[in-house]
Amino acid sequence: MNKMKIVVDMLGGDLGIAATYSGLEAFIASHPDVEIYAVGTANVLNSLKNVKVIDANQNVKMDAHAMELLHDKESSMAKAFETLNKENADAIVSCGGTGALLTFASIKVKKLDNVLRPALVSPIPTLKEGKKTLLLDLGANNENKVEELVSFAKMAKVYYEAVYGKDPSIALLSNGTEEGKGSPLIQETHKVLKEAKLEGFVGNIESSELLKGNIDIVVTDGFTGNIALKAIEGTGNVVKFLLKDMFKKSLKNKLAYLLVKKDLKKKLTMLSSKPLGGAMFIGLKKVVVKAHGNSDAIAFKNALETAYRSVKGDLVGKISEGASHE
Repeated sequence: MNKMKIVVDMLGGDLGIAATYSGLEAFIASHPDVEIYAVGTANVLNSLKNVKVIDANQNVKMDAHAMELLHDKESSMAKAFETLNKENADAIVSCGGTGALLTFASIKVKKLDNVLRPALVSPIPTLKEGKKTLLLDLGANNENKVEELVSFAKMAKVYYEAVYGKDPSIALLSNGTEEGKGSPLIQETHKVLKEAKLEGFVGNIESSELLKGNIDIVVTDGFTGNIALKAIEGTGNVVKFLLKDMFKKSLKNKLAYLLVKKDLKKKLTMLSSKPLGGAMFIGLKKVVVKAHGNSDAIAFKNALETAYRSVKGDLVGKISEGASHE
């Protein structure tokens, strides 16, 4: 039986190659069944055991235009996608820029024939420990049509079943739970999904309910989804700042912090992106995982785990079979 092949772009993260190195090392230790192609600084990566190293010393330009990326041959991301195709690998993982990753993926991997448009999907934090809610699209598309949102719902359903092993509930992000609420796009999509009797579809959900963990999949257009995700991330950072500021105010507060430190750390972890495993560009012919730009070793390992579970669960094949827009 052939080994699973995963290509890893080791550059481009905010914390440098030290974080991706440690994350990959931890992943390798628990997954001897995977063949790894690591793209990055060779004199650093050569110390990794059982890894094929492709030397690259340049990060992809964060502000590069599509035409620049088309001619990019030297960045670690460009070489990673070249390796993905050359070695016929199953998946690629990178914490480089989202725009560059989506551009490379669109050009080098291409979408599945039965998918209208790929989408960027990611778990978001919830109040229920261990519960993951998927939100999509997160910005792969700025504008979407009804049939595309329907396709997103179908793809996300297949994703959830393949990666998490359960039948999900599905909702549309709207400004009210009533059937007639939302933009014309959301109203029409609601009508189509209801008439199609898509298994798991429960109607609309308001943004105030996103983090409660009562819904497994929340579908929206890319523009709205990207704003929602950034609002969630910003709110989490504000909460952490306010708590840190409060506990530094006085000796009494510092003593109080010592009493609640353990429980507080556990609760704040629920707002962290580290356990979530990054985002995935679904609807493509290979698994493409976008690790968070600020990934530490734990977060990067979890992004690799997402790629592993997706390949193991034959996500691409299942989306190809079960997420047709027709």
